[in-house]
Amino acid sequence: MTFSKAKAILTSIESNLDGRMKYTYDLIKPDSYSLKMQDSISGVIRYLDFKLKKTKDIEVEFTCHGFSFNFPLIKNVSSFTFNVNDFSLLLTYGIKVDENSSNPELDLDVEF
Repeated sequence: MTFSKAKAILTSIESNLDGRMKYTYDLIKPDSYSLKMQDSISGVIRYLDFKLKKTKDIEVEFTCHGFSFNFPLIKNVSSFTFNVNDFSLLLTYGIKVDENSSNPELDLDVEF
């Protein structure tokens, strides 16, 4: 996969599956983005920075600002590295706030 294809995959996601979390992408520098996530019900805005890195495949390294995720096996995660497909699944299915999604194995508890 190329950087341009990875960028296209990630920046084409405008909201999560139920439409509650809306995304806006700002290019910080080549291959680095600031992702603005706005909860359409509560209006809460969160920021997450991510950058694309070329290893064996293209990976996405992200850092949260002022919040963290609780994954099923890892708690209080504020930065992590995913492959592009897993990160796109995170954006599409996994960012939920205080509720369960239709895909429970991808639910994340967001901590502030």
